[in-house]
Amino acid sequence: MEDILKYTPMMQQYIRLKEDYADAIVFFRLGDFYEMFFDDALVASKVLEIALTARDAGTKVPMCGVPYHAAKVYIQKLVSKGFKVAIAEQVTEPGKGLVEREVIKLITPGMIIDDGILKDASFNFIGSIELSEYGYIFAYADISTGDTFLLDGLTKETLLDEIKNVELKEVVLKNLADSKLVQTLRDFNIVISMFQDDEIHNPALVKSIISKPAKQAASLLLNYLFSQSKQQLSHMMPFQITKTKQLMHLDRHVLEHLELTESLSGNPKSTLIYWVDQTKTAMGSRMLRYYLTHPIKDKEVLESRYDYIEAFKIYEPRERLQETLSKIYDINRLVGRIASNNTNARDLVQLKYTLENIPTLKEILREYKNELIDTLNEKVDSHTELYQMLDKALLDDAPILVKEGGMIKEGYNHDLDELRDIALHGESWLTEFENQEREKTGIKNLKVGYNRVFGYYIEVSKGNMSLIKDEFGYIRKQTLANGERYITQDLKVQEDKLLHAKEKSFALEYEIFQEIKEETKKYMNSLQELSQTLAKIDMFVSLAAVSDKFNYVRPKLNLNFMVEIENGRHPVVEQHVEFISNHITMKPQEIFILTGPNMSGKSTYMRMFALIVIMAQSGMFVPANRANLPIYDAIFTRIGSSDDIAGGQSTFMVEMVEANEALTKATKESLILFDEIGRGTATYDGMALAQGMIEYIHNDIGAQMMFSTHYHELTKLSESLSNVTNLHVRAKEEKDTMVFLHQVEPGASDKSYGIQVAQLAHIPEKIIQRSKTILKKLEKSSKEQLTNLFDLHEEIKLETVLPKDIQELLDELENVDIDRLTPVDALVRLKYLQTLRNKNKK
Repeated sequence: MEDILKYTPMMQQYIRLKEDYADAIVFFRLGDFYEMFFDDALVASKVLEIALTARDAGTKVPMCGVPYHAAKVYIQKLVSKGFKVAIAEQVTEPGKGLVEREVIKLITPGMIIDDGILKDASFNFIGSIELSEYGYIFAYADISTGDTFLLDGLTKETLLDEIKNVELKEVVLKNLADSKLVQTLRDFNIVISMFQDDEIHNPALVKSIISKPAKQAASLLLNYLFSQSKQQLSHMMPFQITKTKQLMHLDRHVLEHLELTESLSGNPKSTLIYWVDQTKTAMGSRMLRYYLTHPIKDKEVLESRYDYIEAFKIYEPRERLQETLSKIYDINRLVGRIASNNTNARDLVQLKYTLENIPTLKEILREYKNELIDTLNEKVDSHTELYQMLDKALLDDAPILVKEGGMIKEGYNHDLDELRDIALHGESWLTEFENQEREKTGIKNLKVGYNRVFGYYIEVSKGNMSLIKDEFGYIRKQTLANGERYITQDLKVQEDKLLHAKEKSFALEYEIFQEIKEETKKYMNSLQELSQTLAKIDMFVSLAAVSDKFNYVRPKLNLNFMVEIENGRHPVVEQHVEFISNHITMKPQEIFILTGPNMSGKSTYMRMFALIVIMAQSGMFVPANRANLPIYDAIFTRIGSSDDIAGGQSTFMVEMVEANEALTKATKESLILFDEIGRGTATYDGMALAQGMIEYIHNDIGAQMMFSTHYHELTKLSESLSNVTNLHVRAKEEKDTMVFLHQVEPGASDKSYGIQVAQLAHIPEKIIQRSKTILKKLEKSSKEQLTNLFDLHEEIKLETVLPKDIQELLDELENVDIDRLTPVDALVRLKYLQTLRNKNKK
């Protein structure tokens, strides 16, 4: 900015604050408004759709503003657009020169605590990324709940998958050296914040982390939060460490294709979470969502989760338990606001209502008479003392504002009751005092009056002055022509109360509220433990209710990679249409080639299988009559067509990129689901690619796979590849019209039925008839060629291309901005590349 001295002192104050928060929009408190100036005003006026004006501050400057009492709505809009907002409040009283202002809070997309801005059922994660010699480290946290997580040993792809999975809002980096990573984060619309301090200042929060680089990654995030948020974050919990090998790998393409939590069409009813989440608390909903998007491979843990669902399936107490859970507020976020001093009396009232229902909840849990549930019940602390304090102190209809009274119950504090009484009944006290003094002195015309100069006084006429005795404690205040005016100590005390009763009552009430809040803070850790236990109860009760409602069964888990699903169903599709159930029986390393017409249900059949597997490995019951399933290390999908025009990729290119995820990362313990691979290119190209992929997965990877295709010629591969099995979706022609039966059966489909599907779509009859004629000619002329094509089994001769691992190393090097690297960073990156090379060699 130009020379600061040309502006008024107030504007100079603003400019100095803005220098420290150059990347944020500064809400500068002026009276009852937050004002924005210069570029902030230009940007905010457009985003918030408010009037842009100007202010004379030594020279005209752009200005816009919002009322402070309605600021939350405007802040929410700015933050949702990716802006940071710095709140600059008045910290000294007006009237003595320029009011001092300081930034008391920084609100960014990843640092939101305030109620009303966040989605109840979703986490709001901010994370940090550091590179170690063994891979990327990703630490992330939700400061509104205090939850923290850390993943170690990630590749760049698995890092990006997890970032997408947890819907990260903001990321903290030490440098911008990796240009490709930075660009991808920006493409994900993640706010990037730069910060350098990764020293360990909070050892208690990183005590469970062993490696130093991981401690530094967690500390980088914590230090940024503690220093930049301007909040007290004493509710942050120690980091939970998850090793990637403990999780089933789900890349971002799988999450999108299967619509676990986000809908491709924007319709929430097409997501799995919509139907399986019948939790009654925000904590339970967040836990369920996290479990669903982080399926695991630990059989013992999964069996434990199934046991809990089994335990809660008893209907009668479950209904009352859910009713009680519905009265439980979001303890995690209440604690977060209390710890960060962002709380109000209504938050504490909600905490009181929550604790009020805990004894009932514990009583219902005892009715189950189940050892597992009893163990959970033992962890549910009723917090009786805290409840009694909150109940005794707080009015049920306490307001949000904490400095305008109306929070504390009558009878909780004697001084507050007295001040309120004076404020309400001041005049009656004066009348009673006047009568008492008349009776005490015997002066019938004694009166109590008031003026602005002397305040309250007792006025006695000259003729009655001789009746004033020393023991009355009257102090002469003013002499009049017709008498004297006196004060007493009681009147002086009462005067102070009368004149300032309301103001003092508000101040005392705020002081009492602060004491209650500080006392509540002592229970912070135990309240967080209560929240985690209630979330677990709520989640498993919900899963039990869902399994009853939709007839889900407990899956059996095996280690021999046999699949036996009897009457499996798609958990989402069956909610919209009458669903035809299907069996799946699959041997280790078996590959299904699935043929059948469009719209017959091939994609739905594969999605059904994938969702059943993910539900099972999330710890849920599954939609089937019976299910015996392996524990997969990953699911890879290529289902549905899409393109990436902005990224310069056609539908076919996207298809190949997503297929490559499976071809390069799948193991024999993975599940691969490919739908219509090769359809985006010429027929022979597509069939050749499809056959090449099937052979590679069969011979080199050994994973189980479902491969749906319209190239029914591919079904000949079952004759040469021992683990290939043909399946088809039944359809029949009736009077030249096709009827879909949606039943999957052994064997190959004899043709594609494409023209019949076109007929169902009411393509003009002339086109249909002409197409049938052309098809007959094509089938006749190409029959010999196609037969020869699928009889090819000669040795593969590789063209001269760089091996994938070498290309990957070159790509990593190309994306490094050398000028941004410190010597230490360069050594770490070099060691990481060496580790990557050695891993790829294996």
